[in-house]
Amino acid sequence: MALVLPVAAGLLLAAAAFRSAEYDESYSIFVTGGIARPDWSSAVFTPAEAAAPFRLHAGPLTTAQLLRSTDVHPPLYFWALGLWRRLAGDGALALRGLSILCALGALLAWMVAAWRAGLPPLVVGLVTALAYGFAYTGQIARGFALAHLMIALCALAALAAWRRERGGRRATGLAALAGLAGGLAAFTNYLAVFPAAAVLAWLAFAPPTWPARLR
Repeated sequence: MALVLPVAAGLLLAAAAFRSAEYDESYSIFVTGGIARPDWSSAVFTPAEAAAPFRLHAGPLTTAQLLRSTDVHPPLYFWALGLWRRLAGDGALALRGLSILCALGALLAWMVAAWRAGLPPLVVGLVTALAYGFAYTGQIARGFALAHLMIALCALAALAAWRRERGGRRATGLAALAGLAGGLAAFTNYLAVFPAAAVLAWLAFAPPTWPARLR
C-alpha cells in the first residue's frame, strides 16, 4: 500500500490537473447548481457571465428533481458532489478531488480483498492503478469512482461474509453490508447493478471450499 497508493495518487492528480474539462463534468456542476442545462446566449457575452452558472449551488431536493425530469442517472453521486462543492470549492481540480479520494479508497479495498483471497496485493494494486480505465474514471467529476468504491466494498464484504461460518450472525451482517454497498453502487450508476449482482451471486452460490488460499 505504501508503494501503490502514492503512485496512484500521483497519476490521478496529474491527470486531474493537466486535462481539459468535459461537458459531462460541467453538467455535474450545473445539476448541483440548480440549472441542469443553462440557456447560453446567442449574442456576445462576457467571461463573468459564462462563469456564473458554474458557481451556483442547490440543495439535494432540487438536484433530485432536475435528475428526475431531465436525466436517467441516480442521485447519490450528485448529492455527494453538491456537499463536496460547499467544502472544497468550485475549481476543476477541487471538483475532481472527490473522485480521486473515492478511487484511492476503491484501490485500497481491492488490495485488501486480493490479500484476503490469497492473491498478490502488490500486483493487483499496480495493475489496477496503471490501467487507463482506472486513471480516467478515477479523476473525472462524474460518479464512476464512487460506484467503483461501492463495488469494491461490496466485494470485500462478500469475501469476508463467505469466510465466516454460513448462517452465523456475523456472516449475515457482513452479507447485509455487501448488499448495501452493492445497492449504493447502483444508486450511483445504474450500470453498477451488473457487477454488484455478480458479486452477490458469487456469495450465494460459491462452494464453501473455493478458493483454497484464503487468509
